[in-house]
Amino acid sequence: MSICPFCKTEVVQKKIGHLDLRICPKCFSTFFPCDQTMALRGDVPDRSRELWYNALKAKNAPDPDMACACCIDHGEPLIDGNIPDYGMPGKVTTCCKMFHLPPSQMLTILKRTLDSPFQKPASSSTKHHFFFIRAIDAIVNKWFGEKMPEVDPLDEIQYNLHLKKIFE
Repeated sequence: MSICPFCKTEVVQKKIGHLDLRICPKCFSTFFPCDQTMALRGDVPDRSRELWYNALKAKNAPDPDMACACCIDHGEPLIDGNIPDYGMPGKVTTCCKMFHLPPSQMLTILKRTLDSPFQKPASSSTKHHFFFIRAIDAIVNKWFGEKMPEVDPLDEIQYNLHLKKIFE
């Protein structure tokens, strides 16, 4: 059981691919290991991060008081510094490499990841097959009068399975 070091509420723990994520359902602060920065981008699709960003923005949650905050895992005091991998000022640990992100910082990070989408490299044969499948699908859909969905529902799975309940 993990307790939010900012508002003393039990956090919700989620494993999304390689990302060990904890979010406080009261103050909406986010906690995850610094070495999982790429997992945030690679294991959570752009659409799921967009929904996360929109839900967090809609909550309009103020940042909690971080004056006497301590590490969520070790209880060591957080100090002023630069958030690893992002270079923005914030509270950082001295005992481990764990992000302790209040809502405003998580919004900034999610916005950055959405402004510069991350795509896993695909081989040329994968691209060729993907194009071929999409072309055939478009022809069949046109023939039967069906429209392609604007958003692929698979891109929303991570958000719907793991994060939606936290923000509702």
